[in-house]
Amino acid sequence: MKPRHTMYVVALLLVVLTLSACGTSPTPVPTPPPTAPPAPTLPPTPTSPPPTPLPTAVPPTPVPPTATPVPAQATSKQLVNVRKGPGTQFEVAGRLPNNTTAVILGKSEDGKWYQIAFPDAANPSWVSVAFVNVTGPVEKLPVVAVAPAPTPTQVAAAARTRTPAVTATIPVAAAKGLIGFISFDSGQASYVLSNVVVNPRNISGFKLLGPSPADLALNTNAAPFAWAPDGSGRVAWVYGASGAMNVLRVSDTAGNDRNLFSHQGISSPNWSPNSQSVAYIGMDNNFGTQFIYSIPAGGGIEQRFFAARTDKPESFRGLAWGRTHVLFVSNYTGQYEIWRLNSDGSGPLQLTNDKRENGSPAWSPDGSRFAYYSKQLDGSYQIMVANADGSSPRKMTNAGNNFTPTWSADGNWIAFASNRGGRLDVYMMDKNGGSIQVLTDKTGESQMPGSWR
Repeated sequence: MKPRHTMYVVALLLVVLTLSACGTSPTPVPTPPPTAPPAPTLPPTPTSPPPTPLPTAVPPTPVPPTATPVPAQATSKQLVNVRKGPGTQFEVAGRLPNNTTAVILGKSEDGKWYQIAFPDAANPSWVSVAFVNVTGPVEKLPVVAVAPAPTPTQVAAAARTRTPAVTATIPVAAAKGLIGFISFDSGQASYVLSNVVVNPRNISGFKLLGPSPADLALNTNAAPFAWAPDGSGRVAWVYGASGAMNVLRVSDTAGNDRNLFSHQGISSPNWSPNSQSVAYIGMDNNFGTQFIYSIPAGGGIEQRFFAARTDKPESFRGLAWGRTHVLFVSNYTGQYEIWRLNSDGSGPLQLTNDKRENGSPAWSPDGSRFAYYSKQLDGSYQIMVANADGSSPRKMTNAGNNFTPTWSADGNWIAFASNRGGRLDVYMMDKNGGSIQVLTDKTGESQMPGSWR
C-alpha cells in the first residue's frame, strides 16, 4: 500500500472514533399520540319501509233509495162481520168496527173477499169487498187458497126413547107492526134508520143518521134511536156527523126534525113511559165524565139524571126507561152489567152479576121482564129474558151471536139482530123463543132493531 493512502484511512477512523466518544444522543423516535377508545356503537334503529301508497278511493255513484211499497189496505164502511174464510158459509171470526183500517194480505179466487190482518197478521180474517174501501195496489195481491168450509156433521140418531107428553101452549098472536133498524148506505156514506113492516113484509128508509152516531162509533150494541111509546110515530134519534158533536133530534111521521140538544158523545136515546121526555147518555167535562140526562121531547133544559161514579172508572152504554125504573149498562164492577135506577135517578142496583158482558136491555111493555144480550161461557152472545128484579134469567137463543132485543107493543114477540145466517140481519121470535124468522135478508147487512111500534 502507498503511504498517502494509508494516511487517509487512518484519518477517517480517527474522525469516527471522535464522534462516538462525544456521546451524541440518538435521534428520538416520535411517540404516536394515544388512540382514544372507540365509542360504543348503538345498534341500528330499525326503520319501517316506506308505506305503500294506497289506491285513491273512487267515491261511489249515489243510488237513489228504493221506494218502500205501500201495502194495500181496507177500511170498513160500517161495523161488519169478518170470517174465517172467503164466504158467508165460513164461521164468523169477529166484528170489524166502523172506519177501521187493516192491511190486505190476499184475496179469494173470485176476488170478492179480501184476507186482512185483523185482528193481526198472525190471525188474519176475511171481509167482503162490498163492505170496505180500498187504498193501494190490489192488482198483484196473491190468491189465498182456503179449504172449503166444513159441512155440518150428521149426528147418529139416538136410541128410540119414549116421547114425553106434549104440554099444551097458548098460541101466540101473529106479529104485526113496524120495526126500526139500522143499515149502512155506502152511496151516501151514512147509516140509515129504516123500517120493516112485519106483515106483509115491506122495507123502507126513513132517516140518514150520518157516518158516526156514537152508538155505532163506540160499538155499544145499543140503538141510536127509539120510537115514542104513545104510538104517535115520533122518533128520537142521534145524528152523528164525522168529527163533530152528536145532535139529539125528534122527528114526526112527516119527517119534520126538531133539534133537542147538541152534546159530546150522545148515545142510546130512550123515551119516558108517558112520551114526554127523552133520556140519553152524554159526556161532559171535555169528554171526561158520562152522565145520564133527560130533556123534554118538545125542547127545553136538559137535566142530569145520574152521573158516573168517581171512586172507580165507570162508563155507560144502553138505556131502557120503564114504568117504575130505568135500566142502564155500566162497567162499574169491571165488566158491563145491567143496573137499575129508581124513576128519580136514585138507588142504583146491579141486576146481573155473571162477570161476562151484558148489554142493550129492553123492558117488556108490562114492565114485568126485560130482555138483554149476554156473553156465554162459549164466547157466543145470546138473548136472555129475566124478571124485573134480575131473577130467573132464561136463554132465548142458541145459534150464532145475537144482540139488541126489542119487544113488540103487545109483548108477544122480540126482534133482535143475529149473524146466524152468515151476516147481520134482523130476526124476530115469539116470547117463548120459538117461530124465529129473518126479516131483512133481502137488503144489505142490518142491525140494531131499536124499537117496535
